[in-house]
Amino acid sequence: FIRMAIDSPRGISGAVRLVEDACRDARAKAILDHASVDLVIRPGERSFSIAGAPAATDRSFSPDVSGNEWRMEERPTGKSTVKVEFKRPYPASLPSSIVIEGLGVNGEDWTEDAEARVRFYADGTSDAMSIVLRSDENERRNIWLEVVTGLPEVESDPQRFRAR
Repeated sequence: FIRMAIDSPRGISGAVRLVEDACRDARAKAILDHASVDLVIRPGERSFSIAGAPAATDRSFSPDVSGNEWRMEERPTGKSTVKVEFKRPYPASLPSSIVIEGLGVNGEDWTEDAEARVRFYADGTSDAMSIVLRSDENERRNIWLEVVTGLPEVESDPQRFRAR
């Protein structure tokens, strides 16, 4: 009970931390399991969970026949024996004072959908994602993923928010 009270996100900064943790946890699981992992976002419920991606393949880089270029290929993946310790239990929910004002994944708006999935890959990369959180005090934060590293970035200036 006490740990849950301490770990419960509060206000906009707690909500941002929750989203950052969820992204980092999904990325870590993908890398350590050598498999794609989905961050499942349910905008209406304001919840985040982590699930293994449906396909049992993963993206990888390999040289083409000429050896001069790199290309993406699908290959079967194995399961890791390394256990991923998440920063928080999932599903995790944003505080009731926070709403998801906007959610974009790979250039498409998912704000009004029941569920959106952001894929993290074994090589540490991720889908493109941008989420805008708004507090009941009208504070807004934009969290997006840097697709090359799969790591979250945060912006507090609405003039500099990333497009969904």
